[in-house]
Amino acid sequence: MAPFRFSPYSVAMITPFEQDDTIDEQGIHRMVRYYMDHQVPALLVSGSTGEQHSLSVEERITIYQMIRQAAPEQLPLYTGVAAIRTRDAIRLAMEAKRTGHSAIMLGFPPYVRPSQREAALYVEAVCSATSLPVMLYNNPLRTGFHLELATLISLVRKYPQITALKETGSPDSVIRVKEELGADFQILSGIDTTITDYFAKGYDGLTSVAGNLFPIEMNEIVQLLGSGQQAKAGLKLKALLPKLELLGSIGWIRVIRHSFAAQGIISGGYREPLTPLTEEEEAALRQ
Repeated sequence: MAPFRFSPYSVAMITPFEQDDTIDEQGIHRMVRYYMDHQVPALLVSGSTGEQHSLSVEERITIYQMIRQAAPEQLPLYTGVAAIRTRDAIRLAMEAKRTGHSAIMLGFPPYVRPSQREAALYVEAVCSATSLPVMLYNNPLRTGFHLELATLISLVRKYPQITALKETGSPDSVIRVKEELGADFQILSGIDTTITDYFAKGYDGLTSVAGNLFPIEMNEIVQLLGSGQQAKAGLKLKALLPKLELLGSIGWIRVIRHSFAAQGIISGGYREPLTPLTEEEEAALRQ
């Protein structure tokens, strides 16, 4: 059987909140319709952009259920199951399977900075608890932990369901990863502004944050990169960069929430410590 292939382009969803800090269920349904209307081929649920670590385990399971109910069966859902406690990550992975999600993205526990051995045990426990395909997520900036190449290779060889790595820590290691694990092993980025450079290094795809507000444009860029049209993709990205850099400087989650609320897609509640945009930030967006 051929290994599972993650879509080369997916959009990392925010989690919509009501003004009383509860999950905005109708907002989830409207968001899914928005993504479908804009030809988004796959969604990343409850990742960093979805504020996974500000959500309780029960809230995350509820979100899994809501999104699967809102999304058509053919829309792939990749579900973030990272947790500080291994048993929580196991439960989340099992619930992702039970609620009909397509695959999981397994990031590493933030803040606790496990050793390579401890991180491997964490991954092994989750992989042993579910048959879903797995994308590991190496993001040292957010977690304080860096997955070493030897650990990755050992895990992939032990658990063939690990078919992809979302890599933000060592983009220059892609060639070595491909040499060890083969060309079919996918490497994805989560950084929109550097995606043309990353494809040149050997990356295969993007879980896009900017795709929330520029879904068609980012999809076109990834499709061009996938077909070898690097120069054309670079020109399209260059045209978007001033906007992307401005929005990133304000804060993507806050900007997306502000935009979706203004369009009537979500209620527009915020979960502290994140806050609504200031008047100055709103003015910058209008320029």
